[in-house]
Amino acid sequence: MKNIIKLFLLLISLSVAGQTVSMEEAVAIALTNHPVARNIALTERKGALLHIQAAPTQVRYWQRGTMSGNDRIWSVTQDFGSIPAHFRQVQHNRTSALTRQAESALTLDELEWRVKAAYLDLVYHELRLQTMLDHAHYFEALISLAEINLFPDSLADALVKVSTGIRYGAYQRSMYIAEEEFNRAEIRLRQLMYIHDGKIVPRETELYLYQIHPNRQFYERFDPIKRNTLSEAQLTEAKSAVNLEKSKLFPAIHAGYIHQNIEGVSANYQGWMVGLSVPLWTQLQRTRIKEAEIDVIIAANVTEYRQFADRQYAESLRSLLNEYFVQISFSRENSLIEAELILEEIKKDFSEGRINDFAEALTKLSEAVYAKLNHMEYMNLYNQTALELEYYTQ
Repeated sequence: MKNIIKLFLLLISLSVAGQTVSMEEAVAIALTNHPVARNIALTERKGALLHIQAAPTQVRYWQRGTMSGNDRIWSVTQDFGSIPAHFRQVQHNRTSALTRQAESALTLDELEWRVKAAYLDLVYHELRLQTMLDHAHYFEALISLAEINLFPDSLADALVKVSTGIRYGAYQRSMYIAEEEFNRAEIRLRQLMYIHDGKIVPRETELYLYQIHPNRQFYERFDPIKRNTLSEAQLTEAKSAVNLEKSKLFPAIHAGYIHQNIEGVSANYQGWMVGLSVPLWTQLQRTRIKEAEIDVIIAANVTEYRQFADRQYAESLRSLLNEYFVQISFSRENSLIEAELILEEIKKDFSEGRINDFAEALTKLSEAVYAKLNHMEYMNLYNQTALELEYYTQ
């Protein structure tokens, strides 16, 4: 109850003015607030209700006129079906409930995966935009120096001024695009959290590599077991459907009570009746049994291929993860170091007034900034792939 109250207060604060949230808080809000999660909870409540399947009670009344008056007969009968069919139906309901539970768990896990992915994507876009804004003053300073130091009558200087202007314009365009991408990333996260108003600010301020199942052994981390439970439940449900159809060939039990009034007779006639309903034509039911048996084969084929496809897809994601990790390691050990040295050199040249070749300085500056942005992009790609791989291997 306390957790629900805290979550409710967090939702109110977000809707009013916005608030910083962690990834765990974003997931908790989505799993409570999103219509998909709410509908799953309602579906579970529906599944918990007791379902009693029985034929309707039949009440019959006859009246006939005779020489002595009116004779009246009425009866009450109830068809209870076959006992094997009853137990098979209960078993089938249980297997169907397990399938629905597996589907619900898979849906919630997918929602959690997408919230985490949107959250880390928002962190990436925020840091990317901030990085571009932090280095924009270098470009502005270079443009200002070029305007001051280059001669307008010189063709070479005019070409340098145009070149620097174009590069600065391209950088401004990139900042505008980065801002719009950041806004869309926030919208995606708000949609998944189902927050109508208020700015969502991620609590994380640095990019990090997301760890998949850190407590597992390496060979266990990437075992695609995510949808095995659902596949096995669907196969079990298909098999129980065959048993249910077979049980319908058994005789059905019915019982009833009859009461008869005969005009002119002082005593009434009444009694109980119990009987069996034996199916005379079984061809249609046997056809349904064959259809159910074919459904079992189909479910088995789907299960087999799904497990194979999941293994292949998980392996491709793991390969992609390794590729991104190599790129990140290379940039961390080489490109980022070089970029920081270039930025330090440009900063020192600015302070000492030693910038003569503006085109070369602008080229070095662009390469340094975009090296940092590329490193961040690979980290985001790594995290998005890691989260997807985690979803398939939970």
